[in-house]
Amino acid sequence: MPPRFPSDLVGRDRRARWLDALAAREICLVRAPAGYGKTAFCATLFAEAEGMGWDAGWVSFDPEDNEPAAIAHVFEAVRIARRAAAEDGIAGEPSAPASAPILADILAQRIDAADRPLLLVLDDVDRLTDARAIDVLNRLLRHPPRQLRLVLAGCAQPAVQIAAAERRDMVLHVGRTDLGLTDEEVHIFLQNAGTPVNAPGCTALNNVLEGWPAGLRLAMRAAPSPDLTDSRALTGRLDAYFAALLDELPPAAQLLLQRYGIAPSLSADLCRLLGGEKQPARLLEDLAARGVFVDPPRPGGAWYRLHPAFRAALQSRLDIAEPGQARQLHRVAARYYAAQGMTADAIEQLLACGDSGEAATLIAGVAASMLERGDIAMLSGWMRQLAPAEIETTPGLPEAHAWLLTLTADRDANGAIAALESTGTAEAHALALFHRACVEDRPEAVIETCDRFLAAPGDASAFAVSMIRVMQAQGALKRGLFGLVHDAIRPLSLRSAGSPLDLPFALAICTRAGAARAQGQLGEAERVLREARSGAAAPSLATALIDAALARCAYERDEVGKAAGLAADALPHLAQSCFQDALIQTLLVSIRAAAGLDQPDRAASLIDRAEVIAFERNWAPLKALCVIERARLRLPQTIDPEAVIAIADEDAAVCDPLSAPGRAFALLSEMRAYEAIALGDRPRLTLVAERLLRLASNADDAELRASATLFNILPQLSGRCDKMVALETVRFLNHAASTGFRRTIVDVLDVTGVRAVQNFCSEAYSSGSFLALLKLADPSRRDHRLEGHHATAPGEDFSFLTEREIDILGALKAGESNKEIARTLNLAPETVKWHLKNVMRKLRATSREEAVQNAATLGLRMAEQAD
Repeated sequence: MPPRFPSDLVGRDRRARWLDALAAREICLVRAPAGYGKTAFCATLFAEAEGMGWDAGWVSFDPEDNEPAAIAHVFEAVRIARRAAAEDGIAGEPSAPASAPILADILAQRIDAADRPLLLVLDDVDRLTDARAIDVLNRLLRHPPRQLRLVLAGCAQPAVQIAAAERRDMVLHVGRTDLGLTDEEVHIFLQNAGTPVNAPGCTALNNVLEGWPAGLRLAMRAAPSPDLTDSRALTGRLDAYFAALLDELPPAAQLLLQRYGIAPSLSADLCRLLGGEKQPARLLEDLAARGVFVDPPRPGGAWYRLHPAFRAALQSRLDIAEPGQARQLHRVAARYYAAQGMTADAIEQLLACGDSGEAATLIAGVAASMLERGDIAMLSGWMRQLAPAEIETTPGLPEAHAWLLTLTADRDANGAIAALESTGTAEAHALALFHRACVEDRPEAVIETCDRFLAAPGDASAFAVSMIRVMQAQGALKRGLFGLVHDAIRPLSLRSAGSPLDLPFALAICTRAGAARAQGQLGEAERVLREARSGAAAPSLATALIDAALARCAYERDEVGKAAGLAADALPHLAQSCFQDALIQTLLVSIRAAAGLDQPDRAASLIDRAEVIAFERNWAPLKALCVIERARLRLPQTIDPEAVIAIADEDAAVCDPLSAPGRAFALLSEMRAYEAIALGDRPRLTLVAERLLRLASNADDAELRASATLFNILPQLSGRCDKMVALETVRFLNHAASTGFRRTIVDVLDVTGVRAVQNFCSEAYSSGSFLALLKLADPSRRDHRLEGHHATAPGEDFSFLTEREIDILGALKAGESNKEIARTLNLAPETVKWHLKNVMRKLRATSREEAVQNAATLGLRMAEQAD
């Protein structure tokens, strides 16, 4: 059986999704250094498989396992998994067959004995060295049993042969990048452990650990109250951890490895330059084969990669063994990387040895392309290590630095832009426009100027022109001018066709998807986003923008786990960017997904983090989101809604959906509706709905229109008004639900505390109809204050259609007469007439045919009721 694990593990939900991928394969190879959670990953698969009705077996190998014990363990695991009798084990064979082929054949038969998959986990399989046991497994995998899903886990490459399955693409590879904790998971783990570290600190820590769970626990073990971001303290603990591994090597090998530690990537040639040995790669080959913190070269490659934590420990030892040597080695590595065209690695080495002047020259050569690709984090790290004078005097760097500060919403951007504006260049003009629109959040003030700029861009860079073009498209989107959206982004689409995803094109794709979403075409929006994401390379700000939009799509479909994963990947990039709308979408999904997954502390922490950003940048829409999410979680408010947008200013705000007040009201309207319902203020609720509907009309936004429509009919839905919802309204909401706005509708019902009467929640309504969504609203999150201001009078509860009236409608659809209905339902004819009168009144119908048609509009499944 799998071992038990502590309850503080994080990331298990993300790991569980691998089972679906394994179902389509034969083998899953889980390989990573010690402490990366390979066993925990396999245990998660094991539990998930059992939950899905699979059989599951487990074997953990020890170094002393040998024949016949090793293969006997496998037989026993299969027997237990298949719930077979004890005599079906290998020991129960009357004359245990000696040959590996026969053993493999018997094992295959027992695996395929049941008509359901069998997950067989062989943990620490790299410890298995017995030739006979390996031969049995190799023969088993030559023709794998149909029901077998084999998981091989270990630090080193197992001796079991999987090449044949590899050639058939039937092997699923899981490595340390898949197992490692994300920045968000590190943040959650430390918070749960009572050692909170802010988001930038978690990112910095994880840059060294690269998601290594054992390293994270190692960093926490110092007492008292360690500063986990203290690099020297962390390096000391890492050095102590790796001491056992390094002390096993001869002194000469230790010195070589310590010298190699200055470089993140190593080839045989670079190793010779750093260590002076003729065959230096042998040491790395040995470490990579043993599955320690050295990644082997990819097939056909020649580069090894050292784990950052391992490098930190090696460099610490080098400083002690050869003081001052590291600086010269960094210079050697920098020259070698530059000659190989590995500019990023060369820059890192130059900065490490203090040669910032030459580093600035190299940075200037790649900064523009990095900005265009959205590689913001790495470029920011380099720029922070340069002196202001070096930035100002290096050609090309002042413009790149100003763009970087603007894209990261840095408070120093104003000064950098002002310095450039004194030159009067078109680039400076473009920067000033972009900063005013995105960082100062005043897009309505510059949108017309953008048109004039694009008419005569002068000598502005292609990147600047693309960013202004995207800003023009976003302005058209917010004002419902969808034809202008496509006209604005078409040049970007033509330029980027067949090219990797870059930042301007990612913004253009999100704008195009936003236009589709605003028109109620969520399927088209997701298609556009998926196509763009499929061509993306490494994670960057560009991919984060796409992931944020995809997260919202998944959330609307109620795929909460998937949405949370996408949002978690995007959040670290967007939190450090100027793209407020994308950040709002990411935070909305993250907070509501956390609440839906019963993680209220995480949801509250995300709101706290959002509030810090909102106040630092003075972004009203983000403040509005924080107000709404606190209301949803019933948390005390820390922001006065009146300070975000005063009630007296709402009427003016809805006139321009592009403005910050207009976008803030679009979010804050939920809170206003919540307040009106809590106070029993029906006129106020009607006013909020009317204003939101006006904003939706000005923006031509289907999602806002659906929310406004819901606000208008909440009294009917909650039973506080005995008035039928207009069929046209239901038809519109049915369309909104069927096109994908499911969570939009359910979330409004949650936050406003609708108390739907029983008939609305009846299974009589088809899953695609709006009324069926009422049963998805979560009553546990309703505020009792919403029910305390309204005492329901006798007979006031609004009943839409009773079960008997639904039966009557089913009979009407079948074309039955009153007498036939009376016989079918065993009712008196007068009772049938009375029910028919009520049905016609409630459905506002003047004929039987119209009653059936109107019932179909409501999503009523009459045929099933009639049966």
